[in-house]
Amino acid sequence: MFKRKKKMNYLKQIYKMNPKTNAYIIEISLDYYNEIFNGWDPSPIKRRDLDPDLVHFIEECSSDIPLSYPLELQFYLPEEQFDEEKEKLAQVGIKNNFDFSTHFIRKELEQIGKKIVFYIFMAFIFLSIGYLSGKKVVSGFITSMLIEGFTIGGWVFLWEVFSLFFFSRQEVHVRLKRYMRLQGTTISFKYK
Repeated sequence: MFKRKKKMNYLKQIYKMNPKTNAYIIEISLDYYNEIFNGWDPSPIKRRDLDPDLVHFIEECSSDIPLSYPLELQFYLPEEQFDEEKEKLAQVGIKNNFDFSTHFIRKELEQIGKKIVFYIFMAFIFLSIGYLSGKKVVSGFITSMLIEGFTIGGWVFLWEVFSLFFFSRQEVHVRLKRYMRLQGTTISFKYK
């Protein structure tokens, strides 16, 4: 309890908090609207990728803040950059990017699920061959090595199932939760 309270006090020193929404505010200072997006991406703003450094910054800030708290992104730009149309396009582009990323993270989770099923099947086949062959085949050097190879191969597939389920899947699932939170993030612009 004490550790959590200490972390929350630390977070309040780093991030502002919106008292109305209880959301942590991630503040981002820019010179131009174009700095939000990847300069190498020729797509229209609504479909353009976010700048990789910006994505990294947002992901790092998001990982600092517990998932139980909502977030707000607040962009600061010079006053002479104010353009209502660009602001709306930037908001749509950012939201689209988070939606797009969430879609691909879900696909990644689906791929992990398919791998888990495949590896369970392969583990069952290899372990069954190793177990059943040991009882029916005449024991010799080559047959013993093959049987051991199937058994070891089965355990390797089984280990991969555990690795994917308990480690990889968990990491991707947490990333999905963070991006789902970012999908609902309020995006605002302030000019100074």
